[in-house]
Amino acid sequence: MLHKKQFEWQKMGLVFQQTDSNWTHSSHPVIIPLPNGEYILGFTSRDKNRRSHIFFSKVEFNGERFSYLTKPKIVIRPGDIGYFDCDGAISVSCVKEKNNWFLYYVGWQNLPREMWICDTGRAKIDLEKIEAYKEFEGPVLGRDKNHPLFAAATAFHIDENGIWHTWYNTGIKWEEKRDGSLKHYYGIYHATSKDGIDWIPDENRAMVLPYKDEYEYAFGRPSVIAKDGFLYMWYAYRATKTIAEYRIGFAYSKDGLKWHRADERSGIDVSKNGWDSQMICYPYLFEHNNEMYMLYNGNNYGQSGIGFAKLKIKQ
Repeated sequence: MLHKKQFEWQKMGLVFQQTDSNWTHSSHPVIIPLPNGEYILGFTSRDKNRRSHIFFSKVEFNGERFSYLTKPKIVIRPGDIGYFDCDGAISVSCVKEKNNWFLYYVGWQNLPREMWICDTGRAKIDLEKIEAYKEFEGPVLGRDKNHPLFAAATAFHIDENGIWHTWYNTGIKWEEKRDGSLKHYYGIYHATSKDGIDWIPDENRAMVLPYKDEYEYAFGRPSVIAKDGFLYMWYAYRATKTIAEYRIGFAYSKDGLKWHRADERSGIDVSKNGWDSQMICYPYLFEHNNEMYMLYNGNNYGQSGIGFAKLKIKQ
């Protein structure tokens, strides 16, 4: 059983670095398998006004390296003025239901004093055209009576009964510090849906991963896979008493509600030097030829690029 194993991720190198001077970052990678064995690789880059756009590119992957078949192109742009995604759109997860693929993305709005809102939109993916089209002008999960700050759905699973599950980030509070700046706190929560559009949060409204101590205050995009009757989650978390930047943690669950946190078994950490030597974050899991892989970001929230790693199981 995987939940009893010690994991080790073998880092395989960079997948993509943004080199166009009009853009920065290549964060929140996602990947979609195509029927012919190729893939769509998606990621988010910021323009000169720091507005996030979502890009797709067709790639080949042989288990050792990625080869680009098409140049990255914009598929999701920020929304109109005042809309939930007017200041940016961030790729977070791709989900298959029957013959359809959907991209869930976070719409970004900036607020005064460097605060922000990030709610969840959905787009339908056209595999042939390598495109994505927003389904709705508003969010499918966002601020409401249960989520006064924001609700950013980031990890998904459809169970054997056809019920959708999401593990999503939602704001807990903004805290004013002594210097007058603001610090955000947010955690991972769980909700269900019959159609992937209308979501019902858990009645107890409890974080599925409580903070470990007084230093921890945020979790980055989780990614969840189902194996051997268990659910496995890798996620970014911060901070510790001595480390301010994101690291990648691990948890497992039988029912998706009660999670057992075991960060010491996540199997991946920063490198001694290079593009991911200060931070690792935003993991995204996928399978290729019955092997498990992870896409992830490095320093400065993906400014240094996207890397990938291959899972090895220690006996």
